[in-house]
Amino acid sequence: MTIATRSWGLVRLSLITLLLSAFTQSLLSATTQSGSPDSLDEIIAAAKKEGRVSLYEGQQPQAWAKIMAAFQKRYPFVTSYDQERLVAGVTVTRVITEARAGISNADIVASGTVQMDDFAARGLLQPVDWKALGIPEKSVFDRYTTVGSMFAYVIGYNTDLVKGADIPKGWDDVLDPKWKGQGSWWFNSQPWATLAAVWDEGRAVSFLESLLAQEWRLSRSAATVSAWLSSGESPIGIVVLHRMQAAQSKGAPVGWTFADPVPVQLITYGILKEAKNPNTAKLLVHWLTTPEGAKVYEDAVYRGNPYVEGTEMERLIGSRNIAYHEGERLAEFKSMTEKMIELLEKNR
Repeated sequence: MTIATRSWGLVRLSLITLLLSAFTQSLLSATTQSGSPDSLDEIIAAAKKEGRVSLYEGQQPQAWAKIMAAFQKRYPFVTSYDQERLVAGVTVTRVITEARAGISNADIVASGTVQMDDFAARGLLQPVDWKALGIPEKSVFDRYTTVGSMFAYVIGYNTDLVKGADIPKGWDDVLDPKWKGQGSWWFNSQPWATLAAVWDEGRAVSFLESLLAQEWRLSRSAATVSAWLSSGESPIGIVVLHRMQAAQSKGAPVGWTFADPVPVQLITYGILKEAKNPNTAKLLVHWLTTPEGAKVYEDAVYRGNPYVEGTEMERLIGSRNIAYHEGERLAEFKSMTEKMIELLEKNR
């Protein structure tokens, strides 16, 4: 009997211990969630101790001088910054090479979704609770990256040469025989690989083959195509929106139409794993996704984020059918890009 009583006492003590442990763990969990290190207030407090930020991003230093002047006005405790202009493959090479060498020169990296996915797969980016940081859900691409801006591909035209019913409205319009040998385009696989996200692969490949048969003038520079449209050397062309906006702002006789769907290339931000100033980096990325920061960035570079209210990009394409591959479909995008590159090179 004594043994049985002792056994029941031990069991009861164990049960009480387990219940208290579960209750304590629940409290700790709640405390941890409410005091997330990624909450904006805590990020600001930690950023005050850092006071600087560095980034690899593709825009000109003059543009970033304007952007950072506004950021530092909002957060004056950020007293210095360093921005190095890196684009496309150069960004990939630099980030991977420095990581292998144990070098940490940048806090933020900006690039396309495929490149950023590669960085994440290599363990080079920090996971961030973007929602806790206050970044709009639409701007969050995945746990490592958030949308900063995007390229939008449009049909551009010279307004002195193309008017009224002749203005192409849809993708099939540029295949009209009257435009054979007349147009120009940026020799780039991305818009056609991107259209496959909405179209199927067969339709996207067929369209590119038909476009190549139009014998348009090709350039590997979007700026060059924009210049041809501005001068009238090409009456129509396929180019990126921000080049058309910049040309029009300087008085060039150009216009554009958004064919449905609008293929876009997302440019996303990520925080490098070995960032020396991770909190200031998160604060800058957060600010760039606010109406204030997004507008400052857009005004400086003519490239914006349609997921941020009040931006010109939101006004232009926020309600349109845009095409891009989401995170779980990036492997499909990579495969389609390779196929489109092969087709382009074969017909160059």
